[in-house]
Amino acid sequence: MTIYYMYDEVTKQFIGEVQAPNQPANSTELPPVRNFNDKTYNLQNPVWDGEKWTGVNKELDLLDLIFALTVQMGQYEARLALLEGGDTEDV
Repeated sequence: MTIYYMYDEVTKQFIGEVQAPNQPANSTELPPVRNFNDKTYNLQNPVWDGEKWTGVNKELDLLDLIFALTVQMGQYEARLALLEGGDTEDV
């Protein structure tokens, strides 16, 4: 028996889980969670998009924002280095 995660046929919203020998219609074997840095986060009001569950998690959303800002800062630093001519030497 396998656990399947069911979603509404029309809205694709998560409606519960079921244990069954065969996969029911409108279900997936993927749980409605998201993994980030080897940690699992439960999603609020998850919706199945056909490939994965989407939904919000305040803690995870904050981590995503920090990651995006880190990438953006790296891009700005690289741009600044180009504008300044690369490495500079203190004299």
